[in-house]
Amino acid sequence: MISFLRKIRQKLLAQNKLTRYLVYALGEILLVVIGILIALQVSNWNENRKANIKQTELIRQLLNDAKADSVFFESRIMLQQIRDTLFNNLVNLSNGQFVDSISNLKINADPFFFRLAFQSNLIANNPNAYDLLSHENLKNKLREYKKRYDYVVNAIELNNRICEEYGVPLQIKYYDNILKLPENPSIKDLGFAIEDRETVAKFDVFKNYGINYLVQCQEFLIVNHELIAMLESYLIENE
Repeated sequence: MISFLRKIRQKLLAQNKLTRYLVYALGEILLVVIGILIALQVSNWNENRKANIKQTELIRQLLNDAKADSVFFESRIMLQQIRDTLFNNLVNLSNGQFVDSISNLKINADPFFFRLAFQSNLIANNPNAYDLLSHENLKNKLREYKKRYDYVVNAIELNNRICEEYGVPLQIKYYDNILKLPENPSIKDLGFAIEDRETVAKFDVFKNYGINYLVQCQEFLIVNHELIAMLESYLIENE
């Protein structure tokens, strides 16, 4: 093609046909410009395609991690609900309420000491996700997700500090009694603890701080489920 155009240009110059040569030169420049524009268009299309692939991969990773977070924090809620029931039963029994229906219930959690682990796969595995996302609604939801997670972390850390402050002394205080508990103790086996009003008051404190992180986990899971729905919708629309 280049050789062909060169021959035309040389022929026009040899014939001293300046006007035709200028028209030809203008056409050649136009062809070059069109070629450059096409090349840029192809390059832009290729870059956009690569960016879309990376965006889709990021969305898929966020979705997997958000689902893992959902399972994990649902387990935190389940644990607290078990402990909340236990503390309610202990407080009620100490007050002489529902004695027959409560006393033989099995203990399914440690009432004296309890620490909660916490983690977010989505936040830990994707520290730059907010900057990499191009979808504005997803960016906003991710920002809300991080804020809600911070609330959960603060609530769980506070609960753990309370358990350390009050739970460890209880373990020491009732060390001998705890060693004598049967393999599958019932609530009546904790009679040594609920006879002490100060200990019962601490059980009530454990319950209240536990409810705080329970509520924060529930609020976090609402945002978690909303984010999962948005990520799934994005993948359906873009794959």
